[in-house]
Amino acid sequence: MGARFELRGTVGLLTLAEPERRNALSTSLVEGALAALASPEASRARALVVAGEGRAFCAGANIGDLLGAGWMTGAPTGPTPMDLFQAIDADRRVTIAATHGLVLGGGCELTLCCDLVVAAEDTSFALPELGLGVMPNTGLARLVQLVGRRRAMDVILTRRRVEAPEASTLGLVSRIVPVGEQVEAAIALARSITDEVPPGALAAVKAAARRAAPLDWDFVRAILGDIPEAEWREGLGSFAERRKADFSRFWNADA
Repeated sequence: MGARFELRGTVGLLTLAEPERRNALSTSLVEGALAALASPEASRARALVVAGEGRAFCAGANIGDLLGAGWMTGAPTGPTPMDLFQAIDADRRVTIAATHGLVLGGGCELTLCCDLVVAAEDTSFALPELGLGVMPNTGLARLVQLVGRRRAMDVILTRRRVEAPEASTLGLVSRIVPVGEQVEAAIALARSITDEVPPGALAAVKAAARRAAPLDWDFVRAILGDIPEAEWREGLGSFAERRKADFSRFWNADA
């Protein structure tokens, strides 16, 4: 299924479970995650922790699906990572990402849609999409809200790795813990919240926060269409073919 769900007492643990792909957000993984969140078992959880199996939390969107499943053209053949992002963002419960290793592209966007992030010391965040001729549309919208326009543009334009200590300074991370302790620490944090507050008040706080900093999901989905198709096909194609992208002809055309 690509993802699995289990109850840890009152806390639900959603694990991205395609470690051989570094939990890249494929159609199968997204389908599995959405199905897990819609299960009767998940409805019994007071809080949700999202983690990744293997060496990386999530290495981003699956390139094959970006190219072949209609994700870039606005005509997807199945669920996309944005469906998962929006489901996490809209959840009435407290949501916590428990990260480790690489948190790239769509993986980073997934954490930006959670309420809190507990990061292992080895976590590295990055939004490398622009170097592939695409944009981190959810990341762009959410990152500007969280860290401000100038810091967000620095991360997006340079595509650099942001290690856990800097991520904490920027406000991307709520807690930093030793490697291997992030899941249990996130579960403990979730319990410390939900054991002491009622569900209605918690949901009201989240609803108020969304109204204070709303995200227009229709706009976020639509802005992918602003990228010239020739550019993203060259960028994503070069990644799939394991070669360096050549964007020079696009710059020459503009000149």
